[in-house]
Amino acid sequence: MDGMWRIGLQRVILPAGLLVAIMLVLTGCGVSEPPLPSAPLPIPSVLRAEATATPAATTAAPTSVPTALAIPPTPPAPSGGDGRTLTIGVAASSGNIPDYDRGDWRHWIDADRDCQDARQEVLVAESQTAVVYEAGDQCRVESGDWFGVYTGESFSGPGDLDVDHMVPLANAHRSGGWAWSKERKADYANDLSYADHLIAVQASANRQKGSKGPEEWKPPRREYWCEYATDWATIKQDWGLSANPSEAEALREMLATCDEPVSLVVVPVDGAAIPQPAPASATATPVPASDGELRYDPDGPDRDCGDFDTWDEAQAFYIAAGGPSTDRHRLDGDGDGEACNSLRGN
Repeated sequence: MDGMWRIGLQRVILPAGLLVAIMLVLTGCGVSEPPLPSAPLPIPSVLRAEATATPAATTAAPTSVPTALAIPPTPPAPSGGDGRTLTIGVAASSGNIPDYDRGDWRHWIDADRDCQDARQEVLVAESQTAVVYEAGDQCRVESGDWFGVYTGESFSGPGDLDVDHMVPLANAHRSGGWAWSKERKADYANDLSYADHLIAVQASANRQKGSKGPEEWKPPRREYWCEYATDWATIKQDWGLSANPSEAEALREMLATCDEPVSLVVVPVDGAAIPQPAPASATATPVPASDGELRYDPDGPDRDCGDFDTWDEAQAFYIAAGGPSTDRHRLDGDGDGEACNSLRGN
């Protein structure tokens, strides 16, 4: 508010700020402060308007924020794409990485502290009937009803089952997980956010699978190939894990069995070559070599079930030769997607 100062016989209206400044100067020089008038002084209309206006908000000056430490991001919730397109990064295999140590991938843990670790959580979630617990404490499963998606067999005892990492821990290590912190490795080893990250399967089938990718092992039950390849590619995409070229090609083969077309988009990593689907006419015929392993030979002879000692050999040959889409050597007589059922006991 403006104040009034008497100078001689004249009354002069001074702005409040100037009046305060003069008073401070006079006070400093030993001049006493004049008494303020007892009645309010008239306020000019312009100043009155300014005095009643709402003051503008003051903008605080930005403060500096310390740079955050580089912490591995939490993996996003698995998306799986729109059911028609999946993406996977392909990198050339490298041997220049640390050795795999299963102890670095801590499991099974009880993340929600309900006394059921990740294995027990999976057994409970995947049983087709209500499970029975040991000792009535609901911590460990004693029995239930599980369907083994790899083989098509059913089980009632958890001792017959392994809880399998869809993308095995050692495979994740080779695919880029070797560089993760132990905390992130433990998160991966116990992840329950994606239903098929961990699955209860027949123990013997899981042991056959080991740490192999789909280029080396596929579930014997062909009806599961579409879901298996979809889950595998989704998990690798969502956790930032790479595939090798042969692995990507095997995923394409498995996705071709889906009822609805699913395409696989392959993104090169570090200049890796991108595998392209081979035309059907260029499919080579694999023949057993002297060392027992399969070799591709376009001019190889026709084969029948008598050429194989075990069902595993016949099935591997059958898949490498094009599988049920071609059955070039007529090994699948009953059309069930499996070769030489007569060798099942071998």
